[in-house]
Amino acid sequence: MRNQLSTVRKTLPLTAAALVAVAAASLLLAGCGDNDGGDGGDGGGDSAATTAACDAFVAFSQAFDIDEDLEAGIASLKDFVAAAPEDVAAAVEPLISRLEEDPEAVFESEGPVPGDTEADQYALENCGDTRVDIEAYNFAFVGMPSELEAGRVAFNMINRTQTGEYHEAILLRQHDGVAETANDQLVEALGEPISVEATVNALEQFDFVAVGLVEPGGLDTEDVFVADLEPGRYILTCMLPQESSKLLDAYFAGEEITGKNRHSDLGMFVEFTVE
Repeated sequence: MRNQLSTVRKTLPLTAAALVAVAAASLLLAGCGDNDGGDGGDGGGDSAATTAACDAFVAFSQAFDIDEDLEAGIASLKDFVAAAPEDVAAAVEPLISRLEEDPEAVFESEGPVPGDTEADQYALENCGDTRVDIEAYNFAFVGMPSELEAGRVAFNMINRTQTGEYHEAILLRQHDGVAETANDQLVEALGEPISVEATVNALEQFDFVAVGLVEPGGLDTEDVFVADLEPGRYILTCMLPQESSKLLDAYFAGEEITGKNRHSDLGMFVEFTVE
């Protein structure tokens, strides 16, 4: 769940200038899952409570990652706690009070946010009709299929990079009727130089579906994000600047980055269709 919170923290300076921004973080069950999409787990997936918890998890992500709506995010988090199993709810519930009392302190905190692992693992095991495991390398997403079935998909990403690069996974749906490929459309829209403002402006040409962010090395290298996918053409892409470990703060602070490539320019994107 730290993924949604870190997104808000990074996007706060841009709220007045753009619709959305980018980033997120958090969880992989090492060595598990089928890359071509498997069952989302048997943890009560057909029960009304599980459905309610998963709907709330997706709503929480939407509120924080895309709408930048703290009030709606907290409300969805309360819905998640109300519907989740007792042990998961007990782990996540303290986060509600922290967000209500001092959201800035939560957004600015370093390391895992309490409740993060429990919420994300629950979502990974229970909230996807399909599960996709992604390994992020320099500079590629390994494990992304070229086709997926429509429905709720749990994406599970881990950073395998050994060079200190952060990687994001921005999931976008092309508008119907666009002739060019999604990446060509993005490249044209992004232009130069690299800036988060250019990224935000480019995202306005797509339906922004979900986002994840994985840090390099250490314990914070994994992320889970869940998305409802309807039929269409999609792209999963990383538009962070090269040498992101040095430039991430400047990038999210709104500075222009010159003399570097975006990760997507180096091949870190996958286009796929949903049927």
